This record gives sequence, structure tokens and C-alpha cells, in this order.
Amino acid sequence: MIIAQQLHAVRLKPPFYQGSDCGLHRYLDADFVNRFRQDIQRRQFGQTQFTDWQNDERHSRFGQQPVLRLPLHRAFHLVCCEVVCEQLGLPALDPQKITSAGFVIRKLNNGKELSWMLEDGEALGWQPASVELRDPDIHRRLCANGVLSRRADQPAYSGEEVHPLHTLKTRDAAGKCHTLLFGYLPLGGFHYHRNAAAAIDPQSQQELLAADTESLPWPFGFRKPLEQTWRSEHGQPVDQGRPGKPMFELLRLLVNRYHLGEAQVDGNAALEKYCAGLCFYDVPRLPVQLRSQGYSEANQDRFAPFRKLNLFGYLQACFAQGEDNPLVKWIIRQEQRADAAGGLDRLSQLEPLPDSAGRGTLSLSLLLLAADAQELRTLLNQRLRDQTLAQAKEIPIPKFTQGADDLYQVVPFVRSLNDQGSEQIQWAAAAARSIVFRVAAPFDPEASRPALIQMPSLADLKRGLAKGASMITPPDTFNLMNSLKLNKGAGPDALPDSEPGPGLGIQWICSFSLPVITLVAMILLMIMISLLNIVFFWLPWVRICLPFPKLK
Repeated sequence: MIIAQQLHAVRLKPPFYQGSDCGLHRYLDADFVNRFRQDIQRRQFGQTQFTDWQNDERHSRFGQQPVLRLPLHRAFHLVCCEVVCEQLGLPALDPQKITSAGFVIRKLNNGKELSWMLEDGEALGWQPASVELRDPDIHRRLCANGVLSRRADQPAYSGEEVHPLHTLKTRDAAGKCHTLLFGYLPLGGFHYHRNAAAAIDPQSQQELLAADTESLPWPFGFRKPLEQTWRSEHGQPVDQGRPGKPMFELLRLLVNRYHLGEAQVDGNAALEKYCAGLCFYDVPRLPVQLRSQGYSEANQDRFAPFRKLNLFGYLQACFAQGEDNPLVKWIIRQEQRADAAGGLDRLSQLEPLPDSAGRGTLSLSLLLLAADAQELRTLLNQRLRDQTLAQAKEIPIPKFTQGADDLYQVVPFVRSLNDQGSEQIQWAAAAARSIVFRVAAPFDPEASRPALIQMPSLADLKRGLAKGASMITPPDTFNLMNSLKLNKGAGPDALPDSEPGPGLGIQWICSFSLPVITLVAMILLMIMISLLNIVFFWLPWVRICLPFPKLK
């Protein structure tokens, strides 16, 4: 039987030293907790970290809300509020009556309030916040309602993510006692989409698939200018080992993007199965009558006895060569020839396909039907869709984003014991919530703070031994480094082979002095900035050099 409890009226209010809103303080050093305690005990409430910092952070393009920096920017934020008894004079609540306290972070987006939800400790992302003032912990909520009995062990947390608040008892200048609740405001976190299909915009997905289809020429795609006419050369995309340009682009896509033919590649099953039915034939050895009739749906069964190799088997045999994959080398060679000719369209013809063993060229012909080309277009479309969905599941989605409507607010709460010794929860009213704020992006130039790097003097380059950074170097890598020539650089002949070479097959340790590493990095940075300035015209925004006095 549930007995009604007499609640002990409790209120959360802004801290006594602040006129309105839950206190939100910024510190620029890692010892911010002790600094905050000292500031409270010494009543140093006029410090910048209490209120003035907010004026310095109003640099958002979308509004006047302060932009909170990240720990990456060496900035740390604390939340603080005060808890009192709802009685005459608002006396401080005894810290002994507080069982726990915390705060949640709400996202305010287009007039909706969202909460960051967890299930069994795993982040689910932002979901519509409950309008009820209930306990954010589902387990504690159900136990308090009598639905569940408390477990002896600690269950994995489910509910709205909670960050802890700690008690701090202090007195004001008049000697009145106050119970403050304070805690660190974390500005990180991410989640993974469980249902990737629901996370991707359908219209954007369709535009993506259409654009990818248009990247291949007919008959394997719809690249413009488009002429959807099935001609005889389309039915024989590989003629006695020499592929046409559409077939080259198809092979390049299958090999480079999907690694079709490589063992244990997830998602290729449908393409593997269909390509195993696309076969190469020795066309000159076909019966004259069959050759004159041509390859069609009506007589394709009559061609079956003359099959020599299927497309998937050929790709599989090429990938079985490992790093010496002859098809990969052939694709690279054709790309180089196309670049030299001014583009693939200007290349007169392609070289014959290599033998899967890499010891010659292929002399067979691949025969296709119009239905085969259509099915390949469909399978490629589906393969890309599956690949994007699979990657969407693996991409961590940040908790805090920087859109025009991405606003955030801290909402504190406290759990305390009532007069009967039972736990009750009290949420902060609107006046005791924090100010609305934004969160800076990791590389926001307005949020970055100067990081001092001491550059070496040129005199430091020829002092002492090179003992700054040491790298263990395998024999083949050392052979490559040792073969570099100052006047030639690295060419194909400098690549390591299977022979031990002058290194005698042993590993080496190479050490470089820190001054030269720092100076070379600076020189390369300046060179790249100057070169790219020709394109971006960004020099006034990316580099400022000022005369600077010596520091004591």
C-alpha cells in the first residue's frame, strides 16, 4: 500500500550572489573546482569568471547568446544554484537532507525542448523532453512509484543523462547560511544511429543515388549527354581482351570502391552472385552460325558450352595476387595514359586486360544483354545505398551542434528527504535555469585561445647530438629512406623490395633533433600557406606577425 507523504517544500533558486538565472561560470585553468571554492569562500563575486565573461563570448553569427568554449580551448564551465526551504526567510536546506543533486542539459530547437536520453548506458540522442516534472532516472522513478523494488546491484542507467551537483555550504557578507549546488558542465558526447535509414534524409539519399548513377556512362549509368540506345558494342564490352571505355569505368568502380573479388568484403554478395553469371567467351572459336546470330536472350543457353571464365572469377583471381593485383596495376596505367592524352575521351583505345596471373593479356570477350546492364545499374545503386547506411551507423553524431537553431540550457534538480524520511525530487523553475547558450565548434576561430610554441634559434640546429625524437625503422623502410637522393628525391627504383639491401635485414633507430623538426614544420607550413593563398586569398585571416617584447 502506498502511503501519501507530506512533502518538505524545497526550492531551487539562483545563487545568492547572482541576481537571476542559474550561475554559469567560466574558468581558464584546469584547477577550476578549487578556484571556485576559494572564490565563494572569499566572496570574490566580481571576478570575470562569474558574469563578465559572457559579454566576451557573444560572437555567434546567429544570435547574441554566449558561445561556450570547449576543454579543447582550455576553458571549463561550472553550474551553480542554491537550494532553500520554502519557508519564511528562505532558510538554507540542510545538506544532510540532500540525497543527490544534478542537472540535465536541454536542447531548445525551433521552440521544442529536447533531452539527451540513455538506454542501458548507451546514448540514444536528443528526444522530446517530458512535460512532467519526474525523476530522470527510470529505475528510481519506478521504484518510487512502487512498480519495482530496489535492486541490490547497480543497474545500467536508463533515462535522461544527468550530471552531478555537489553541495557547498557558505555564508554571505551578512552571515546568513547558504547551501550551494555546483558541478562541472561537460560539453562533449556523441551517439550512434541505431536506425540509419531513419537518420538519413530521403530526398538527399535519392539525389545522391541519382548523382552516382550519372557518374557512369551508358549502358552502366546515365551520364549526360545520355543516349539510351542499346547498340552492338554494348553487348560486347570486352572485345578479345580489350575493354571499351564504359567497361573500364565500371571495372574501376568495382575494384576501387567495392573491392569486388576480394575475400570477406561485407555487402558484396549480390554483386558477386550476379557477376558470377556474366561470362567471357572465346568468340573466334564459336560456331559460325552461332556467332552470326549474336548473343541474345533467345539463344544465350546455346552459348553456355563455350563459357571460359566468369567476371567474378576473374576479379577474384586478380585479388588473389595480393599486392601484385594485375588489374589494379592495369587500371593505374590506363589512368596515366588518359591523363597524358588529356582525358579518357581523347584516348584512342585501352590496353587489353591483363591475365589474372599477371603473366600476359586476356584474349576473351565478355558478352552482355541489355537486361544485364540494367541489373548492374540496379545492383550498383543498391550497393551504394547499403554502404551509406552502414557508414551512417558507424559515424559518431556529436551531442552539441552549431546550427542556427541549436540552443542549450541547464536545468538543475535536487533529491532530498522529506519529513517522513522519504526521497522527493524538486526541479528548478524557469527563473532558476541557466541562461540560454550555444556551444563552440572544436575549430571555431573565435573560441580558440593562443597557444605558445617556442621556435628554436638557427644556432640551435648545430648543437649537440640528434636525440629529440627517435623512431624504430623496419629494414625495408630504412632502405627506402637511405636510398633518397638530395638531387633526385624518391623514384620507383627507390621503393623497397624483398631483398635485405644495404641494411642487412636489421631494423634501425633514427633520431632527429627537436629544433630541426620544429623548424622544418614551420617552413613547410609557411610555404603551403603562401602557395594556397593564390587560390584562397586568406593570408590576412590565417597569419598575423607582430613585434613582441621579451617575457620576464
